[in-house]
Amino acid sequence: MNKKLNAAAALVAALLLLTSCGEAAVSNTDGSSSISDIATESSFSETDSSGAERKAYDHTFNPHCLSQIYIDKYGKDFEENYYRYCDAILTGAETVKCDKKEWLPLFRDISRIYLPIANRYCYFFDEDITSVGDGEYKLSYGLPKDEFLKKVDEFEERIESLIERACMEGDTPFEMTLALYKSESERLTYDYDAAEEDNLSSVAQDLSPYRALMTDTGICQEIAGAYAYLLMQVGVDAITCGGLTKDSTTSHEWTVVMIDGKYYHCDLTFQLNEHATLRYFGMDDSQRELEGNWDMQYNNYGMTNDIWYKDLKLEDKRFEPLWTITSYKIDRESHKLCCYDSYDCTGNLVVEIPLE
Repeated sequence: MNKKLNAAAALVAALLLLTSCGEAAVSNTDGSSSISDIATESSFSETDSSGAERKAYDHTFNPHCLSQIYIDKYGKDFEENYYRYCDAILTGAETVKCDKKEWLPLFRDISRIYLPIANRYCYFFDEDITSVGDGEYKLSYGLPKDEFLKKVDEFEERIESLIERACMEGDTPFEMTLALYKSESERLTYDYDAAEEDNLSSVAQDLSPYRALMTDTGICQEIAGAYAYLLMQVGVDAITCGGLTKDSTTSHEWTVVMIDGKYYHCDLTFQLNEHATLRYFGMDDSQRELEGNWDMQYNNYGMTNDIWYKDLKLEDKRFEPLWTITSYKIDRESHKLCCYDSYDCTGNLVVEIPLE
């Protein structure tokens, strides 16, 4: 981080790096696809009651993703400069023009969520930021340019395939949010080996949303950022949130998602063991506190250590009925979420929520 952390912030940051995500995070044992399976999977289709075919969503990679929360915090100039940073990295440029030198460490940090390949392969320490004159600064990569650009192509193709295997033409933003939540909960497995590494700092560079996106595994900080990035790709505002238990023994990271103009907590990591349910979707602050015993005052949104629980209260209980249902399905024909009290969606219909 470019800013000096206070004691609470430092504790949250350190624990997010060096601990697992708690006992509630358990491995999903079915439904996962390998990277090669997803990369070669053809677009799926559905047939509605009239016999008309609905096709998979045709996604075009978006190089410019940034939560409105950051834009509100730092301004439009910050957004424009960040997108310039993204464009430079995706072309393997050796320099980038930036209006303020102090923004560059922020760009590096937030790219962990909003351009994961940049955070994985383009790096620098604050003291290493080198001006080449005229407001331009040197960029450094962990690979030769030709190898890095191959990684960029693979990354963009992978993002498109993950979205297209989950979403369909005509999906509303809410439907995409749920479809990706379901698809990712079935694809990903929790990486206990990484979480239980004797010295996590030795592999910290690999514990990023980039790894969760490019493979089918990760721990909480990887999974939360991966889901946020996929949502941003389809135009749904999202950010991650880091939290600490009340006894300060466990840290965790999850995703905060904008649905119909309001933000909600969504914990995909905890959902991996219960991907037929929506127990951890659409939580307000009180339910988030309950599901994990989090000390909410230390909730830290995003990667800049500037946005905290006091700055963003999530109080809407719209999705409370979802937290106890047994199974669900997305009815795309009627744009409804149908929730049941049976494990196979054949029992009593408990609640319907419009997805338009």
